[in-house]
Amino acid sequence: MKNLELFTVLSGIRIQVLARSLTCKTAFARDLHERLAQQLAYICKKLRLEIAVTTRFGEDGDDMTGWEGPEQIDLLDTLYIDHGTQKYQVNGEAWYSMDGDGAPIVSPATNEQTEGLGRFIDELAEYGIAVTAHHVFIACDEQLAA
Repeated sequence: MKNLELFTVLSGIRIQVLARSLTCKTAFARDLHERLAQQLAYICKKLRLEIAVTTRFGEDGDDMTGWEGPEQIDLLDTLYIDHGTQKYQVNGEAWYSMDGDGAPIVSPATNEQTEGLGRFIDELAEYGIAVTAHHVFIACDEQLAA
């Protein structure tokens, strides 16, 4: 999909997300909608730059900015797993060993909690943008004993 088409689609989705955030009943859901709208605004800003460079320099300017779209947008917790070392990191904090500390537990926020955000997540997936709204928990001995 060309940058101009993607910009148009993402701008439309962003407007819908912002409109939906106004009707959210909980601060949690409203915050998630606003985070997604903010991320989409950032992507649209970068796409506008790509469009401007391409317009100015033609097809030769396609990769002048060196920007590529995000692989994934994490609205809650970010989980990074290094499969080579069998370690993982939650929200850029300490590293944990999957062997000694156990594997992290990923729990997606429910549609009731997010008040309809799933619709936008599914729509963005159609355009190659993965969005997650997951809580990541680290199991500890006290939790396992309970």
